[in-house]
Formats: sequence, structure tokens, C-alpha cells
Amino acid sequence: MRFFLIRHGETVHNVAGVYAGITDSALTNHGVLQAGRLGAHLAATDVKVSHIFSSDLQRAANTAEAIRVAQSPPTQAVMQLRLLREQDFGFYEGKTFSQRPRDPSGRDAHLDAHRNDPGFRDVESKESMMVRADTFVDVHLLPLFAVVRDEHSIVVVAHGIILNYLWRSILKRFPPANVAVATSADRGVGLDYIGAWSNTGVLDLEIKLRPGIIPGQEKATYGPPLEAPPPILSSTEAGPSELSQQSTAVPPATIATPVSRPMLPHMSLVVKAVNSLEHLNGLKKTRGGIGSLKHDPSQKTMDSFFKKRTD
Repeated sequence: MRFFLIRHGETVHNVAGVYAGITDSALTNHGVLQAGRLGAHLAATDVKVSHIFSSDLQRAANTAEAIRVAQSPPTQAVMQLRLLREQDFGFYEGKTFSQRPRDPSGRDAHLDAHRNDPGFRDVESKESMMVRADTFVDVHLLPLFAVVRDEHSIVVVAHGIILNYLWRSILKRFPPANVAVATSADRGVGLDYIGAWSNTGVLDLEIKLRPGIIPGQEKATYGPPLEAPPPILSSTEAGPSELSQQSTAVPPATIATPVSRPMLPHMSLVVKAVNSLEHLNGLKKTRGGIGSLKHDPSQKTMDSFFKKRTD
């Protein structure tokens, strides 16, 4: 089974240098081209996608949809989940990168100075993001891994920060001896921190049953305890008002029941490519600022004005 962790295409907030964690930032014209290139590349390399998951924010959902429609025939609908949203930057949502001090002590002082501001909201914690990642892996991925098929592929489209937590959650399910790195992907550094994710950057993984394992007869094992979060609704499970009111962060008071992290000792994991951008070879951004503009799906390309003559 092939498994892909992918960041969304370029957005208007990326271009502007503005924090847009849970803000529903739109793809730029260039971001749409990036997503289209990625979808075409996966289809051309005979990747048969069986399941696609994405954040319910449009930049990820639209990137995922470009991958879906490029499949022939298109795969089942993208499952959009709130669990896969980016880190909630709280007070810094909509602010420029320069408005958030880089030094941790400076950030703490800045937060303390604004805690009493009307509508203040703190940045989502690392613990909350790890809980979201573990929940997604347990609920949505492990049941699919249990019926692993070589010809199937799973795609997850999300955001730069939460993708790192998803990757670490997945990596922890495999004993170190069962994890390998392809020569082309070996960067000579630890796998826990995979590094920055470019727009439409791809982490390409291969998951297989270990030799001698008979499907359905493997034994489940469990790792160290993790904290269980309260239910988090997906975009298909809640109405717009509920989604707008529900925080992505997990309030500390609601975290109570320790659970175990299921492990996959009967499977192997191979890292085939890290932040792959092969699909963007030769793609240049449209000049004059057009490429950085918000994509308008109602706009037509020049090709649409010319119809092929049929005899």
C-alpha cells in the first residue's frame, strides 16, 4: 500500500505572510496549478487512490479534490475532517509573521501582555495537536491498514504543522526495526522531525505486511498511553454553525481517560520520498502578480474560448 501525506497548494495567506491556521484561506491561481499538477502526476504514475482524507478548510479540501478528479475513474468523495485542520494560532490568526516574536521568551511576554484583550484566544498546544493526530490515525487509518492491499493508495491532504504531528503518530506505530528509508530519501537525520513542508510537498510512504504474516492473523499490540480527546465533528457531521463555534483545541479539563496507542509490529514502513516536488518540475508562476491572486473558479482559460473542430 502506498500512503501519501501532502500539504495543500499555495494560498493567499501564504503569499501575504499571514498566519491562517484555522482561517479558511483560499488557493491562489498558482496553488490551483500546483494541485492540478500533483493530481495529474499521481494518475500518470499509476497510483490508484482508494481513499482521500483532507482538512475541511478549503485550501486542503480543494487540493484533495484535484487529486480525486484526476483519477480514472475518480475515486470516492474526499472525507473532510476537522481533526486535520492546521494549528489554531489563536491571537495571531490573521496577523503577519513579523507580529509574532520568534524567541520563546518574547512570545510568552507578548501573550502575557495581550491575555486580557477582548476575544483573546491562546495558540493551540502541541499536546492538543498530538491528540488530534493520534485520534485520526486510530479512527480512520488503522482500519484501512488492517486490510492493506498492494494496489491501493491512501492520500491525506492537510497543513504544514499538523502534518508533522500526523507523521510522528504514524511513525510511532512501527517498531524501529520495521522502518526503512529509501536511498533517495535518506537525508542523514532522524525521522521524528521531517522538516518543512512545501506547498503540495509529498511524503511518500509504503506500508506492507512483513514476510510470513498471514492477513487477518496478526496480533494487535499496544504502546504507551495517550490522552483521549472529546469528540471532534467532521464537516459532514456538523452544520456550519457548529463548525464555526467548535474550537480545534482540546480544553485540558476535558482530557481525562488514558487509552493505548495501537501498534503495527506485523507491518513494515518504507520512506520513499520526503517533501517531493517532482510534479512541479517546469512549473513557473505567472508573472505580473496574477499567480498570487485568489483563484476564481468562474474564470475561464483562453483554451475554453476555442473549440476543436470535429469532422
